[in-house]
Amino acid sequence: VARGGDVGAGAAAAPPPLLLSASSASGGALGKAAERLKGSRFRWLNETLYSTTGAEAKRLFEEDPTLATAYHEGYVVQRAKWPKDPLDDIIAWLRKGVPRNAVIGDFGCGTARLAEQLSDRKVHSFDLVRINERVTPCNLAEVPLPDESIDVAIFCLALMGTDWPSFVKEAHRCLKPGGTCHIAEVESRFEDYPAVVRQIEAMGFKQLMAKPGSFFVEFRFRKTGAARIKAAAGKAQLTGLKACSYLRR
Repeated sequence: VARGGDVGAGAAAAPPPLLLSASSASGGALGKAAERLKGSRFRWLNETLYSTTGAEAKRLFEEDPTLATAYHEGYVVQRAKWPKDPLDDIIAWLRKGVPRNAVIGDFGCGTARLAEQLSDRKVHSFDLVRINERVTPCNLAEVPLPDESIDVAIFCLALMGTDWPSFVKEAHRCLKPGGTCHIAEVESRFEDYPAVVRQIEAMGFKQLMAKPGSFFVEFRFRKTGAARIKAAAGKAQLTGLKACSYLRR
């Protein structure tokens, strides 16, 4: 489900209904209404994912499996509007800069496109819902991997919950000593970039690289040792990373 949407503000309200029987392909008023309803539901889902914990989001999607399809349909529409998809850069880096035998964990994998395109690599793909056979459903704070079992952890637009530091802490648990954590996020989410870096480094990481951009920012960390602080379970905005929501177009 992760791979976040557009940036904006606002709290999530009740979910709008999803009209499944109509399509914009019909070209009529009913089809246009269906598209508006789909957009409305995606907007609500996106806001909800940024304003709840990973455990709460997982329960929500388990209670209504149709939410996963609605979210990913909306995500595809949004991705077409981006200047680029940061996952493309991540895949290129993994192909060129990471040994073929490295084990990868894709935290918040969405449709697990990373695993699909790196089919010759060992990739563990985690998200709230098993949208296809490549995905292992779980809370990103509790992934089913042994300690020190992966070489690279990827978070591509996946730090969506209010407890996102617990996702990074879980990646630290799963990474081998000296392993790499690569994060890509929407640039406008960062109210205090140094504060975010300090918190991640306090979990037992050292920043290796930062690649700012006009839309997304990427940064990379190496696992250096044990965490110096406990990952906070409170509001993410206290760490300098604010929530974002889908903007009505």
